[in-house]
Amino acid sequence: MKRFVIGAVLALMVAACGQGGFQRGVFYGKVIDKTPDEVISAFGKPDAIENATDGTRYVYLKKTFNPENMNQVDEKTIVEFGKDKDGKVVCLDVSYM
Repeated sequence: MKRFVIGAVLALMVAACGQGGFQRGVFYGKVIDKTPDEVISAFGKPDAIENATDGTRYVYLKKTFNPENMNQVDEKTIVEFGKDKDGKVVCLDVSYM
């Protein structure tokens, strides 16, 4: 019985990852405080790049999923860049839509 439960949980995790890629918290942890080049190195080129007055935004489509909402895939994951306290351009925030 224990093996069945572990197998079922692993199957669900793999299925969720296959659809949306990365769990929100994992994605956030891998991009926060990273440079644009580091984000591209980790997750590939974004589907779109938006320039705003407060910085650049990378838009990834269907790259993440929400574990708190039955692993629903996020349509957009937006990585927001700006200057940190040392003036280096890094990811300051991530939002999900």
